[in-house]
Amino acid sequence: MLSMKQGNVAAPSRIVPDQRIHRYFRHHGHRTAVSQRALQAHADPWLGYTELNGTGFVVSELSPYVSDLDWSDLTEPAEMVPVLEYLGRATAKMHCVADADSEQTLVQFQSEEAIASVIGQNETELVRSLVEFGMRYAVQTREDHRLFVNAFRNGEIPGVRSSAPR
Repeated sequence: MLSMKQGNVAAPSRIVPDQRIHRYFRHHGHRTAVSQRALQAHADPWLGYTELNGTGFVVSELSPYVSDLDWSDLTEPAEMVPVLEYLGRATAKMHCVADADSEQTLVQFQSEEAIASVIGQNETELVRSLVEFGMRYAVQTREDHRLFVNAFRNGEIPGVRSSAPR
């Protein structure tokens, strides 16, 4: 069984307008399929793309063997940290292995080599910078959530009524 989903606009393309990249892909479904193939060591053999009425779609196998993990018991930061470390390592390894033999021609270098050359001996500085970014992001996320909840409770979101007592 195949799944067909409309290709989404790549988030970086919203702020990095690069015509060379834009012209490389036929549409967002093509971009998604090419990117997945480049980033997955063992991509779905049915992975592809199509176009309907001028809109790009990505096509892939809907595997009966795939199931979602139940994360509901994972609630405490101390429990999450080791899981996140393993997931991060697995994701990085899959991406690292995959792009070595990617068939795409848009990126003509090995990303991990380029990243390693920029980081050089400054791994500690990179980690510090990422942690600082994450902490600032967390503060902003909490503030955004607070603003949203207040707007929701005060009926300030057009078209949405709160059931919360005033």
